[in-house]
Amino acid sequence: MSYKKVVVMELSEMIRRKKDGQSISKISQVSGRDRKTIRKYIWLHSHEVASGEEGVILSGKRLQSIVEKTRKHSSRQKIFEQYYEEIKGLLSDKKNKLKIKSVYEVIQKRHDILESSLSSFKRYLRANNLGRETIITCRIEQPPGSEIQVDYASVGKLINPLTGRSARAYVFIGTLSSSRHKYAEFVFKQDQKSFVESHIKMFRFFGGLTKIITLDNLKAGVITPDLYDPTINRAYAEMASHYGCFINPCRVASPRDKGKVERDVQTIREEFTKMFVLNPSLTLSQANYKIKEWLINEYGKRKHGTTHLKSYDFFKEVEIACMISLPVDEYEISQWKEAKVHPDCFIQINKKSYSVPYHYVGKTLTVKVKSKLVEIYYKEELIKTHLIPKNNRQIDYDDFPENVGQVLNGNFPSYLMREAERISGKNLKELIEKLLTPHAFINLRRAQGIISVAKNYSSKVVEKASEIALRELTSYHPKEFKKIIMRVLYNEDERESQLPVSDMTLQFVRPMNYFINDNE
Repeated sequence: MSYKKVVVMELSEMIRRKKDGQSISKISQVSGRDRKTIRKYIWLHSHEVASGEEGVILSGKRLQSIVEKTRKHSSRQKIFEQYYEEIKGLLSDKKNKLKIKSVYEVIQKRHDILESSLSSFKRYLRANNLGRETIITCRIEQPPGSEIQVDYASVGKLINPLTGRSARAYVFIGTLSSSRHKYAEFVFKQDQKSFVESHIKMFRFFGGLTKIITLDNLKAGVITPDLYDPTINRAYAEMASHYGCFINPCRVASPRDKGKVERDVQTIREEFTKMFVLNPSLTLSQANYKIKEWLINEYGKRKHGTTHLKSYDFFKEVEIACMISLPVDEYEISQWKEAKVHPDCFIQINKKSYSVPYHYVGKTLTVKVKSKLVEIYYKEELIKTHLIPKNNRQIDYDDFPENVGQVLNGNFPSYLMREAERISGKNLKELIEKLLTPHAFINLRRAQGIISVAKNYSSKVVEKASEIALRELTSYHPKEFKKIIMRVLYNEDERESQLPVSDMTLQFVRPMNYFINDNE
C-alpha cells in the first residue's frame, strides 16, 4: 500500500479502540492500517505514558510528538509511473497471463530498474488500482443494536426558502442493519455541520444509537470532499466520542460494504419523486415530515424482503432495547477547519476575519468553530479564542506588533511621544507633543519622520537639536529638523578642531578694529 501518514485524530482513535478491548485485527480492518503499524503506534503510546498515567489516552502535543517520530520519506514508486500503460497491459493480458512478481521482473529487466523492489511495485499497483481480482463476498447480518449504516444521495430539486430559488436537495439516510428500520432527512447542504446535525437528529429519532456507524468513504464520489476526510473528520470524531460510538469508513469504491443503506437510497429517492409529483410546490419541511411518517406507518409496516419481518415492529420490540442510551448532555456541534495566517495577522473562517498573534504569520492553523466561539490551535496548542462577531471582523490589538497595534486602536500619537522620550528625552518629546497637539492625525507623518531622523543620532545631539527647534521654528518638518541636527554636529566639530594658542602667539594677536584709523 502506498504510504499514508497517520494524523493525531487517527492515532487517538486507534488507542481508544484498543482501550475498549478491540483486537489489533479489528482495528486494522476498520482503519485500513497494517497490524504492524497499529502495534507500533500502540507501543509508542504506552512508552510515552508517564508513571501514574496508566489507562490515560494522551492528547494534543504529546500525541503529535508520537506522530512526528514516525514520519517517513517518500517511496520509490514514481519510477514505475512512466511504464503505467505497459504494466497495465501485462496485467490484463489474458493470453500470456503473468503473476505480479513476474510482471515486476519483466519491467525490471526491460528497463534496467535497479533502485526499486517488489514491495514498492506492489504498493504502486495498489495505489493505482492495478492487478485487482474479483473478490467473493457474503451477506453479513449484524446483531440487533450493533450497527447503523449511513449515506448521502441526491434526490432532486426544491425551492430553498432562504434564496427563493430552486436548489439541489440531498437525503441523509441512516439504516439499522438488523431491523432495517431507517431515518431519512432532506437537506440542502452536505458540509460538516449539516452532516453532524443529521446524526444527532437521527439518534433522537431512534431514541438511541449503535456502537458502530458505517459510512461511505469520500473517495466513493457520492459526497463532497469537505464532508469527511479519508479517515474521520475531527468534528465527526468528537461527536462519536461524545456519544460513545465508533466510526467505520467503508473502503474506497466499495458500496457493498454498506449494502443495506445503499439499497435504501433507491427506495427513498423513489418516495421523494412520488411526493413531488403529488405536490409540485413541496417544501423541505413538508418533505421531511412526510418521509418520517411514511417510514413508520407505511414502509415500517411492510415485511422486509430479506428479514421477512416488519422493520418498525422489530425495532420497537427487539432492537431499541439493545441500543446505547443517549447521553444527558447533547453534543455541541462544531466545525474544524484549516486557515493560513495572512501578512495582516488575520485568518478567514466562514467569511469572517479573526486576528492571531503576529508571530504566526504564514503558518497554517487549525480552527474549531462552535456556535458562538472560535478556538484557534497551532500544533494542537490553543493559541487564541474569539467570539464570533456580528460584523465581518474580530480584532485583538495585542496580536499585532506594538507600533501597528497602536495605529489600529487609535493610540498612535501617545506611542510616538513615548518613543520620542525613549530615544532622546524631554525636548524631543515636547517637540513631538507640540507638533501633534493641534492636529494629531494630520501631522502623524511629520512626527514619524522626525522620530525616524532622531533614531540615527545620539540622544545628546537630538536633545540639543530639539531645544533649538522649539526655540526657532514655528513649523516642524523632518527636513528642517535634520538641518538643525547638521548644524549642531558642525558646531561640535568646530569646537573639537580648535587648537590651543600659546602666550607667544597671543603677543601677535590684535583685535579686529586695531588697524582702523578713526581720524580719517
